[in-house]
Amino acid sequence: MTGGTPSLELHHFADLYNTKHPLSICTDDSGLFSTSLSNEYYLAASTFGLSKTELFRLAQGAVEFVFADDEVKKSLRAVFERAAAERLTS
Repeated sequence: MTGGTPSLELHHFADLYNTKHPLSICTDDSGLFSTSLSNEYYLAASTFGLSKTELFRLAQGAVEFVFADDEVKKSLRAVFERAAAERLTS
């Protein structure tokens, strides 16, 4: 989270997430913001009480925002589908 709000609890993520607005958690400049994608997911989970399933769905949905061609997106969707299937059977 960029520090654009006084506290993480007041970040607009909650409003967007709760209204099911398309969104993704990302780090487009981890060097500048001194964070990692894992840390951003951790902050979202711990601040907003997201479950592992909700985090998985956020990551899965982020595929739609990737700046890549349809074949790459198709491949990424398949990775998530396999992971979801494995999770259901384990």
